[in-house]
Amino acid sequence: MPEEGRWRLLNPLSIRFSQPRIAPHFRDGHLLEHTAFEVVETWLQDASLAGSAPPDAAEGYPPYDVVLHPPFPPIRVISWLPKLRRPDGEAERDANGDQLLGRRAWFALDNRRLHSLQCAAAKRFPRRCCVVVRCIEEVPGTTIRELRKFRTTTEGRSIEVGIRAGETRTFNWTQVAAPAAQVHSVDTDSLFAEELFDAWQWAPDLVRLAVKACQEEECEMQAATEGNGGYGGKKESKMAPCPENGWQYVDPAGNIQGPFPLEKMRIWHQHNFFYADLPMRSDPVDAFLPFSQLFPAGEEPFRGRVMRYRQSR
Repeated sequence: MPEEGRWRLLNPLSIRFSQPRIAPHFRDGHLLEHTAFEVVETWLQDASLAGSAPPDAAEGYPPYDVVLHPPFPPIRVISWLPKLRRPDGEAERDANGDQLLGRRAWFALDNRRLHSLQCAAAKRFPRRCCVVVRCIEEVPGTTIRELRKFRTTTEGRSIEVGIRAGETRTFNWTQVAAPAAQVHSVDTDSLFAEELFDAWQWAPDLVRLAVKACQEEECEMQAATEGNGGYGGKKESKMAPCPENGWQYVDPAGNIQGPFPLEKMRIWHQHNFFYADLPMRSDPVDAFLPFSQLFPAGEEPFRGRVMRYRQSR
């Protein structure tokens, strides 16, 4: 997987979302907006050390002020002509019944990571940020599994954040940028990998870190698929007695509620307050799990033992 695609620099604000909705947190329970504050910045390679551009990349000096370094593996992007969809998700068609296509743009295959990167870049506006990405070649939708999830109804300019449909909030990076931010001021990156700046040339240290992160992620996913039912991520889990305090859950708006005492959780459970896929944990140091997975078969919720779980992003 790390060898797939070309390593390039892209402004995250010029990348679009491919899905209509994402969860407000990563698999390890970190909220997307909080993760944006973990993104750090560094400088491009000095021009005297960068050398010449490879023949399949842009020449000259990149028009960016800083390079962002996120606490997760790099996002994958693809230059794509999206299908135009109505708000209900159905494809728009012309008078002949043919599907209508939108304008070509870079679309992310890792939408939650893009959300955090856009928050980080928007907060730094008007400084122009870039990030190391892997540009995937355009291929038929049946080749890459994620392409079948391209269901955006806004051409990727915004995305709904929430756990349940109908209980979400709309995110667009201009919401967190300075009032003077304008979309036309960032949609200037080329739409083809051959015309983007080579990340190996201008951010070699970050590419090395990105390659390593991809390799580790691939190993973790393979181990998870082979050893723990395919849930994904580096997993540490154990059954432990229900703690008296520290219980938290993520509400439909993506906000962490709590910590609450065990007795209050019991009362809420008796009134059917919790639904099966509600993210919850019994201790702030743990990862969030769906409520249904915290208490395996035979364990009465909030009475005996609970699953303690940790997992990487």
